[in-house]
Order: sequence, then structure tokens, then C-alpha cells
Amino acid sequence: MIVGVILFGGKGTRFSKDFPKQFLKFNGKALMEHTVEKFLLDCFEFLVVVSNKDYINKSIEILKKFEKKIYVIEGGKTREHSTFNAIKFLENKIDLEDIVLIHDGARPFVNKDIIEKNIENAKLFGATVTAISSENTIAVVENDFILSVPKRDSIFIIQTPQTFKYKVLKDSFFKFSNRLDNFTDDSSVVLASGYKVSITEGNKKNIKITTVEDLHLMGVDEIVGG
Repeated sequence: MIVGVILFGGKGTRFSKDFPKQFLKFNGKALMEHTVEKFLLDCFEFLVVVSNKDYINKSIEILKKFEKKIYVIEGGKTREHSTFNAIKFLENKIDLEDIVLIHDGARPFVNKDIIEKNIENAKLFGATVTAISSENTIAVVENDFILSVPKRDSIFIIQTPQTFKYKVLKDSFFKFSNRLDNFTDDSSVVLASGYKVSITEGNKKNIKITTVEDLHLMGVDEIVGG
């Protein structure tokens, strides 16, 4: 079985003081709709949308038009706590060998090819993350001075989806359940648990929408508030 988890747990305060970015409308639909539509694929048994508790009802209202089975659950105080909530929600619904794909809700431009390659690599390796190679030189800095400059061919920019066998996620997140504040993405929790994580090639268009300018960069002109 394959299930998709889409994270909308934050309030999007960097985006707008008035409403979360998942409800911003462009090209006639809310960002949430654009993202979830990418996962209305036959391979997914069901989807889990993780929402800030204040917006669960609004999320349900937006998503009820889709025929796919979609559960809307409450998120946590951080991204990783939201992922952990989804992992716990899935405990009695899927088996340990099943595949769980986790995606940032603010990445509405993900495509089917990336999703399918994630699933394929998770089946092969147990854990995979979407990433693109860095075109820029990256420096490690401490106290405003450069400590080192890693080779560019070893630097990748992490995106989502991040996809795992359920047993890998469950083992990793329960192991670090009291220290999830120390992590910024799912793969770092899995790595800390001793699992290897493979790379699935992403693309530049699979950006995370943080500001209205990000949508303009993607060629979106018609933008309406939530």
C-alpha cells in the first residue's frame, strides 16, 4: 500500500499576517487544491492532510470535492511534530512494509514523474528524498568567517517528497520523539536513526512557496487572498 501525507501544519506567518498561504488562490484555486490535485493518483490508497488545528474545518471544506479518500488531521508545533502526528495516525491503518510519501503542502508544482520515482526508490532502498544539485558554491560559516567550502558536486538542495517504508519512519520518529525540535526535515530524523537515505532527482520548478514573489517567479499573475 502507498499513502501520501501532505503537510499544511504551519500558519504561514512569513507569507501573510491575515491567512495561511495554503488558502491563497491563484489560477482559480487555493494553493492547497493545487498541491493535493498532484496526488490524486491511483497508486495512493488514501491521503493524509495535516492542518493547523485552527484551519481543519476550512481544509475539510476545500478538500471535500475530491473523490479520493482524504483524512484531515491536526498538526504539531513544528514540521517534524506534524509528521509524527501523521505517523501515529497511520499506526493501525497500514503495514510496516507499506510506503509513506511525505510532501510540503507549499510545493504545488511537484510533478507525477518525481512522485513515481520517489515511490520506486523507497521500495528499493527504504528511504529516499527529492533533491537537486547545487549550482552555487556553498560555504560553511562560523562567526562570520568561512570554515570550509565543500565540493559542489557533493552538495544537494533537499526538496520534497520524502518517501519511506513505514517501518523506517515509525522506528526513527519514535526513537527521537522527545528531540524532534532538533530536526528540520524527515530525512534528518531517519539518518540520525542509522538508516541510509537515497536521492531522487527533483527539479527547479518544485519550489516551496514562501512569499507572493515566489508565485510571480513561477509565472503566476492572478493571485487572490484567502
